[in-house]
Amino acid sequence: MNEKVFILYDNHGNMDTVSLNEGEAMAEPDIYFYDISAVVVFVFLLLSILIRRQMHGPANRVFLSAVILAALTAAAGLGGDLYDALLSPLLSHLGAGTQSYPTLLRSSVQLLYFTLHTLTAPAYLVLISAISDTSHRLNNSNLARALLWAPMIVATVFVMLNPVHHLVYTYDATGTHRGPLIGVIYASAIYYSLIGIWWLLRWRHVMSEDEFSTLMLLYPLIFMAVYIQFHFPHLRVEMFFTAIGLLMVSTFVLRPEYQLDSLVAAASLNAYHDLCHRCFATGKPLCLVYLEILDIDKLRELLGADELHSLVAGVSSRLSEQLSRGDVLYYLRNGLFCIVPNNPDADRALGIAQRTHDQHKARDAKSHPGRLSLVRIRSCVVRAPEDVSSPEELAIFVRRLSHLVPDSRATTYEALSRQPDFALNMALPSLLERAIRERSFQIYYQPIYCVTTGRFATAEALVRLQDPDFGWVPPSLFIPEAEQSGAIVQVGSILLDKICAFLGESDLDALGLDYVEVNLSVDQCIRPQLAGELLDLVERHNVNPARINLEITETSSAFSQEAIEANVRTLADAGMTFSLDDYGTGYSNVTRALRLPFSLVKFDKSFADALDDPSAHEVLERSIRMMASIGKHVLIEGVETAEQAAELTSMGVDYIQGYYYARPMPEEDFVKFLRAQ
Repeated sequence: MNEKVFILYDNHGNMDTVSLNEGEAMAEPDIYFYDISAVVVFVFLLLSILIRRQMHGPANRVFLSAVILAALTAAAGLGGDLYDALLSPLLSHLGAGTQSYPTLLRSSVQLLYFTLHTLTAPAYLVLISAISDTSHRLNNSNLARALLWAPMIVATVFVMLNPVHHLVYTYDATGTHRGPLIGVIYASAIYYSLIGIWWLLRWRHVMSEDEFSTLMLLYPLIFMAVYIQFHFPHLRVEMFFTAIGLLMVSTFVLRPEYQLDSLVAAASLNAYHDLCHRCFATGKPLCLVYLEILDIDKLRELLGADELHSLVAGVSSRLSEQLSRGDVLYYLRNGLFCIVPNNPDADRALGIAQRTHDQHKARDAKSHPGRLSLVRIRSCVVRAPEDVSSPEELAIFVRRLSHLVPDSRATTYEALSRQPDFALNMALPSLLERAIRERSFQIYYQPIYCVTTGRFATAEALVRLQDPDFGWVPPSLFIPEAEQSGAIVQVGSILLDKICAFLGESDLDALGLDYVEVNLSVDQCIRPQLAGELLDLVERHNVNPARINLEITETSSAFSQEAIEANVRTLADAGMTFSLDDYGTGYSNVTRALRLPFSLVKFDKSFADALDDPSAHEVLERSIRMMASIGKHVLIEGVETAEQAAELTSMGVDYIQGYYYARPMPEEDFVKFLRAQ
């Protein structure tokens, strides 16, 4: 068997030689398999992080650091093995005159490996705290910081001083040998592993099952790898198992496709919800800067869905350019962004809000080229938990953002909370839920004057709400909230039931009332069940369907045309009539809307208010003549003066509705009014 001679140098620089048979060489080729595989997995992970843009946010940055640390550890271990197998024998044949360079190089690589290896267990603990948003709880006092990081510092110092004391490990021609203080490294790893397991169990409630299971699974993987490698040194599986564990974390915990909204290159709504849930659960202070694009629905109508998406992506890009290191930009919904600064500094957060608002205030093409010149922003800063104490309270505020936050300046939740109606606005969801549960909505009726007959031949049913805590709640507040939350269908069902009950109990002929106009929301119009439910109500309350005239807004006709047409045809066949409400204020195709069997077209109050404008007067007069030419009756809303009523009568309108003739009134007063007239 061939014999190899290795030139060694002791710690004092004295040269010696060791002869080994080839079969007793320092390394066998099969021990490289796991280290090489680990390095390959780490390279794949790093490339994946770059390609998937998994670098934004504290958790992603800590994960990237952990992967780099583990990759360098694996590379150092592999480098030492390759040195033993390839470089050291080669250098030994170059002659004794090479002095101590080969051994010093190998010792340096070995020192790097042990130093990095000492840091891997603490790094995984930091990763767990970053993913669970509990870093602030991990270092919440000087004593906690000392107890937490002292073992790592001690172990690292011992390892780095090993070239002096040689108590952690030694190196010779037969390989690396454990010293009496090697237990320091293992003790440190066990210490941080126990803390990590306890920390996972302590904050399990802020993580999903996938997150908790994956993070916890890495510990038994590493323990098994350490056990195998300790008893079978030629099976270098520790770093390979670590690589597999971190790959699982990337796949099942961080999930870039879940955390990132790739369409606008910002953190996703899912990531935002996770952040809010964890921060409130762990008591982590936050400053959130909300930025909302104004008139997003109008922009959608103006630009179309594709162009609007490009516009939102452009806004996201400009906002990202303003971020400092550690700031995170989230895209929530429908033109709404949220910036979370890297520290909860309220003054800095307000500065971000004010700067962003001012930049989008001036609509000049120079500062906002192309479509970006159309964008204006409303902005507000919210502190948690100082301003809001729960995710639910924060969600209510965000949903009401467009109603609460002015577009004239950047503001704060604290400033808004001092306004008189703020408490009512924040209570709207619970207030509305209680009103639905108790069916406490009231129906008011506003008489409508018929110009041709000179009497009040019809009326519009209007919803009113009186809350036991806040008193009368304006429809301009609770109707948009019901539409946004989806509760408008339930509200509409209650109103239809109450209106049908009134019509069934009243002698409409004696009151001189031809029919009652009832508003339908968009959500009601597109429900396939609408016609069946309404016909059931009519039958239950013994109401003549001809006594009901349903109002459909012009904008509603742009949604699910087939569903609306099916409902309208069914109800029209049963005898009900229809009005096109708010004509001229929507963005739909009016020609398409007029295909439906509307007998009445209602013009918004803005037309009555603009009668003094010659151009508006001409438009209204021509519109009235056009409607008459196609057999449609015309109603003008919002008439408040005798002059307006006289002018509209001369223009040929059929019906006039407004405070000049009558205000909305409850059922009892409405009946008295009709009898008196």
